[in-house]
Amino acid sequence: MATIKEIAETLSLSSATVSRALRNDETLSITAETKARIFMTADKLGYVAKGKKILTQNSESNITVLHKKQTFRNQIDSSYYFSVRTGIEDACTKHQILCNFITIDALSSYRNTTDGILIVGNYSLKDFQLFTSHFPSVPMATTGIISYYPERIDHITHSNYDSLSMALEHLFENGHTQIGYLGVEEAPGTNQFGSRKEIFKQILESHNCFHPEWVYESKHGKDRVERGYATMKGWLSKKQAMPTALFCANDPIALGALKALNESRLCVPDDISIVAHDGSYPTQYSQPPLSTIDVHPYQIGYEAVNILCERMSGDRKIAKKVTFYPELLNRQSVKKLSGRL
Repeated sequence: MATIKEIAETLSLSSATVSRALRNDETLSITAETKARIFMTADKLGYVAKGKKILTQNSESNITVLHKKQTFRNQIDSSYYFSVRTGIEDACTKHQILCNFITIDALSSYRNTTDGILIVGNYSLKDFQLFTSHFPSVPMATTGIISYYPERIDHITHSNYDSLSMALEHLFENGHTQIGYLGVEEAPGTNQFGSRKEIFKQILESHNCFHPEWVYESKHGKDRVERGYATMKGWLSKKQAMPTALFCANDPIALGALKALNESRLCVPDDISIVAHDGSYPTQYSQPPLSTIDVHPYQIGYEAVNILCERMSGDRKIAKKVTFYPELLNRQSVKKLSGRL
């Protein structure tokens, strides 16, 4: 049976767009023609028929996906999480189980019976205590960097150390040692599990090339693209010496930074190189296409359901941690400095 990802690849669309169209998401802005093509392709590949079969079987198994209210706010700003969600939905289709998405704000009034809990995003210790107390005997898995109660909750994730090392090594190999950081304040507790900013600092300090004046973090906002844009505009307004390269803590921030640089008539990569982080789809369509570290969000969501099903079926009692190794998507946003090997 076809998956959402296969339908998306057939139509050269993002998995998130296909997923939202098939769910009749009223906030999705696509043409009627595109929507019709999605449903026709899904029907041709067997996706719709299979989905209907699952729903009419009233499957006894279901999982509840917990997320923050802003997690799925829009396709670009939340492209990472939409990829995770598509992986979750495809795996649920494979296992013939239903999944319900609820915000943590609604958890106190949530009384539905569920066979498994899947936590999407990063949360505080207090939040994890709430989750475990609300579902004391239900199998759980989490997909964020932060994971409390590892003996109780399965953890499907990536390593910030691996991804930062890969990004910075790519810049080093291209002759860059003057490297800046652009990010958003990380969730409380991230330092304990691998803060991107702190790992960035550690790696550059080990190469004797860390410049604290080139580290910029914005406050949390509704739109990370806008945060990246505003922070980069503020940085440029200082008229200070700029690094030759920039690491952006996620893809939306990189897209915002790219807009600000273009408006200031700074060319990427001729004037400044950029490496982003996440591997979500919008970066391949930017101008220029951005090099980014793919941490495999779709696979994280897909594997999280597989692992949760193991616990739900009783096949495994011991908690498991799965860490996906990142991949560099080398595109056109990094310039090789002349005179460097």
